[in-house]
Amino acid sequence: MPLSVPLSVPLPAVPADVLDDALALYRDLHRHPELSGEEQRTQAAVRAALAPTGAEVRACGGTGLVAVLRNGAGPVVAMRADTDALPIAEETGLPYASVNPGVMHACGHDVHTASLVGALSRLGQDRGSWSGTLVGVFQPAEETGRGALAMLDDGLFDDTGLPDVVLGQHVTAAPLGRLLCRPGWFLSAQRSWRVTVRGVGGHASRPHLAADAVVAAVAMVHRLQGVVAREVDPFRMAVLTVATFHAGTKENVIPAEAVFTVSTRSYEPAVAIQVREAFLRIVHGEAAASGVDVDVEEVSAIPACWNDPAENAVVADALGGVFGAEAVRPPADPLPASDDFSRYAERLGVPSVIWNFGVQDPALHAGPVPPPRNHDARFAPHPTGAVQVGIAGAVAVLGRRLRPELDTKRADRNAERPKETVAKHEEAPAVNQAGYNMQVMRSSVEEGTA
Repeated sequence: MPLSVPLSVPLPAVPADVLDDALALYRDLHRHPELSGEEQRTQAAVRAALAPTGAEVRACGGTGLVAVLRNGAGPVVAMRADTDALPIAEETGLPYASVNPGVMHACGHDVHTASLVGALSRLGQDRGSWSGTLVGVFQPAEETGRGALAMLDDGLFDDTGLPDVVLGQHVTAAPLGRLLCRPGWFLSAQRSWRVTVRGVGGHASRPHLAADAVVAAVAMVHRLQGVVAREVDPFRMAVLTVATFHAGTKENVIPAEAVFTVSTRSYEPAVAIQVREAFLRIVHGEAAASGVDVDVEEVSAIPACWNDPAENAVVADALGGVFGAEAVRPPADPLPASDDFSRYAERLGVPSVIWNFGVQDPALHAGPVPPPRNHDARFAPHPTGAVQVGIAGAVAVLGRRLRPELDTKRADRNAERPKETVAKHEEAPAVNQAGYNMQVMRSSVEEGTA
């Protein structure tokens, strides 16, 4: 996709100097992606880009950054942008495609980061339009589910005190100018495991003398496909995916080990527990049946994202004010993706809202073949419009929220949240638009619960 791709839809204006600097950062980050926990170059590039904004900048959470803009009395508002990339070999053909083999910004974190830097730059220029403290959170390691906790454990808000609200935005494979913003449950809880099956290796001509780890692992993978299809109530949401499988080195050698990974998604705690117990029952049962050993290691666990209804209304109104009310669409149901953005509300007990914004030219959605989506090696946000939308949306929401009259009492706002997100060991049901009870998914690595 060349840099001169024209837009087929009008977008809110962003000052040329702000947009140009943000686009330069975006292309630099896209060209030099870094995996979770390895974002050293990214950290340095973002720090340099923040220098002109006047923000107080410090490292946090290892390879993360905190940027604080202070502008008198008013609320403390935080906004998160994740910075890490994925282990994917890029196939976009972009002139600024990744130069790091096997690593790509395929989930738009480069767009998030450049957009937040652009928003800080714009609000730093226009201090007469807002009042309070803006905290830019440039978070590493979202893809491993560890970045938010790393920053919180490293004193993320030590310099500002607790925020009144934490905000976040995420790209999606939708047309530019379309925004998805939903009160209540927005993103699912996620839990993943690495399964290692250990048998006895041998020669392919004498399988009777081996304990075949591949056959046992394949049996596990096959039977796991029945957990959601045959054990979970069809009126409940659950996903179980086996996305990696590795075994063997040569066609005439029976390997002694096979390794695969499992990812699950859900909203309700009872469903999460049911899926987890079924998963463990199957892998251990198949191991016993095959005469092999099995080790199960939890890789990540992320709670579901709950959008505070009152704060979500502020976000939707602000976005509608610049993109048009018809552009802000609440999805009928929560989305199955997951994000450790949920950790901020869970740990701090403050309201949070995350929304999605489309980053592809509408012309790409006019044909019969849908364009590539997040985590696809061909996923390519519009080279200028994606960051323009990200900046415009962030400035609109932050500018609306950073007003003295919205310096709300946290105790009052916390009363509106499911109690589990305020006090971890209490439970309170919420009702989704389908009409059945849903509760916060307690899938915390800290607590080891599901």
